[in-house]
Amino acid sequence: MFAPQVASQPPSSRDSPQLRPQHSRSELEMGQITGSPAPVFTPSLHRSLRKDHEDLRQRSTSFTPLEAPTAKEQEREERTPIFFRPRTSILDYTELMYQGSDRMRGLVTCFWTIVGAYLLSLLFSHYERSGEVMASSLASVIFSRGADLILSDLALVASTATVVPLVMLWVKLVDPRHGRSALAVQAAAEVLWLAFWYSWQGSRGWPWAQRCFFALHTVVNWMKVHSYLSTNRRLACTLRTANELRADSGGDKERLEALEAELCPYGTRFPHNVTLSNYAMFQLSPALVYELEYPRTAHIRWGYVAEKLAGTAGIFVVFYIVVAHLVIPHLERMPDTGVGIATLHLMGPMATCWLLFFFITFDSIANGFAELTRFADRRFYDDWWNARGLDEFSRKWNRPVHMFLARHVYMPVREAWPHPLPASSAVARVRRAVPPSVAAMAATFFFSSILHELTIVVACHRWNYAVFFFSQMMQIPLIICSEKLPWFRNQQALRNWAFWLAMVSFQPFLLCFYTYPAFAKSTSLSVVSSAANVVAVNATNI
Repeated sequence: MFAPQVASQPPSSRDSPQLRPQHSRSELEMGQITGSPAPVFTPSLHRSLRKDHEDLRQRSTSFTPLEAPTAKEQEREERTPIFFRPRTSILDYTELMYQGSDRMRGLVTCFWTIVGAYLLSLLFSHYERSGEVMASSLASVIFSRGADLILSDLALVASTATVVPLVMLWVKLVDPRHGRSALAVQAAAEVLWLAFWYSWQGSRGWPWAQRCFFALHTVVNWMKVHSYLSTNRRLACTLRTANELRADSGGDKERLEALEAELCPYGTRFPHNVTLSNYAMFQLSPALVYELEYPRTAHIRWGYVAEKLAGTAGIFVVFYIVVAHLVIPHLERMPDTGVGIATLHLMGPMATCWLLFFFITFDSIANGFAELTRFADRRFYDDWWNARGLDEFSRKWNRPVHMFLARHVYMPVREAWPHPLPASSAVARVRRAVPPSVAAMAATFFFSSILHELTIVVACHRWNYAVFFFSQMMQIPLIICSEKLPWFRNQQALRNWAFWLAMVSFQPFLLCFYTYPAFAKSTSLSVVSSAANVVAVNATNI
């Protein structure tokens, strides 16, 4: 894992971010997945958790040089299931400037300088041809009905607060011996919530930009709701069990101590976290996995927030220019040139859109909200550019989603897979033949593929025979084969090249496949909007 170097001389406390990066050197990931959904708490682990949390509270408020972790620190990281620690983003330009000597700073500067120079050349060429500096055909679509979208989005976010009274009800009524009833209530509530808001989006008649944003934000809010309900439902069962043991004078004292450690791993004890203010902070934090507490910075740097706000606006303008000037024209000519030629023309622009989406999401928006909520763990991604396959890329490109899938899909399936069944059962024979890690990986890819396909269908109002779904599911045999072939498994550079060639070529092909029927019939603005919608959804790569 790439760990940024930090200046040996810390900057002034007035400017320096109030956290210290601490990069984990040993991780349990998907196959090599981070975290555990329900750690088994013991008294010794409880003391370790509390000590780690106190260390986070007393962390130095300025950067200090990173040193290799000691053997004791490595051992603690292996056995301590903490998802969140104070860390910085690898490519956050502001943090690189503070650190002063980081090698990545010049690379980020070079990248944006080249992007700016290319855009100036592109806009000047467009001005020479058409007499206007920037194509404006999409602007009316993107910014239309903004008030309706804002009000609907606020109602969407506000509706998620209904999870708080539901958890309060669980605290009083949930019986650990009947946990499936609470799970059924949770599943029904989530399905009804999703169905309502997807129906609402479909009934508004919004253009592509509004549909795309609302569909993606609906998925993000559902993830937050699911994580909040799942975590607190488990803790509600734990609380009832602890209360019963406490009432029994002859109860297992050691087990009671372990349950108390689970209910109060850091400082806040369940159910004191079940408040609207606690949920509001989670809703605003750039995290999809709920915890009773997160590491926080000392104060908000408003200059940093303003910088991220300006960065969001600037990258959005760049994204608009690339789509309007480099993507849409080739799609309009696709019925004449063919899908193959259009794919070749779009390989560069689509890769650029994908990179711009990465910067606007994880560098600008995520870091901006992290600063506003004093959320100290800024590790929203790892070195995804070194990925040797889609499985590794999925873990590193979008860590908030990766951690959600790890806790709520991968680990539950992996833990439940070896459970005994009747020997004559066909399911039992399959479970014996398939390793738990492979089954959990397949379930995670299946769930992620469903999310991708559902988001595209809802945002685009178009069904394309689940091509996106099957294209992702086909990665499972490829991943297994690449791990089974020793000569290919050990060729790290070759695997990295193969992955990026596939990524750069397949995304524009999917775009052309999804939009060709529409462009073959018409080249109206609505069709152009639909194409731009697919561009945006493709770039998210949930």
